[in-house]
Amino acid sequence: MLMATPTRRLSAVMVAASVIAGAAGISPAHAVERCKVSSKTIDNPAYSGPWPDNWDFTVKACVTESGADIRHWATVSWDVPEASTGRGPIFNATGTNVEVTAMIVGGGLAVTKRTDLAQRLNKAKDGSATPASYSSRWSNRHRLFTDVILFLDWKDDGKGPQKLHFAPSPSIPGSSR
Repeated sequence: MLMATPTRRLSAVMVAASVIAGAAGISPAHAVERCKVSSKTIDNPAYSGPWPDNWDFTVKACVTESGADIRHWATVSWDVPEASTGRGPIFNATGTNVEVTAMIVGGGLAVTKRTDLAQRLNKAKDGSATPASYSSRWSNRHRLFTDVILFLDWKDDGKGPQKLHFAPSPSIPGSSR
């Protein structure tokens, strides 16, 4: 009788694990995620002092399909400039938010979720937030993507919210292909 050595047993286990992992990767419930990252540098219009005052914002807009479920989500990150530390609130509480919108390619709004960012931004620390997302089952053949708009309402600039549109996610098919 031929005995299997530990190396042969390990090889057999690795092959079996690879086959199982490969089969899992092609299952219909396998999640497909498409994201697009974009950045903008924004000048604080309410500050004209000697210190750097440009805010750096990065947005990762994503759409994920897992079986029949489609999820629209984003992550907003920011780097605070030197002029913004220790000054008190920089943004007005109303008007400073991010909108994450589920969109249909070719036109049409599916749903928008709005998340307040003023409190987080006014802490004057680098940070990030993953705002409210939207998940649903789409019963038709629409191609879907995620759109992200950041609204910044600068305190003491005498203007309303500044609208910043970031790159949308790539599109993904709906659940009925």
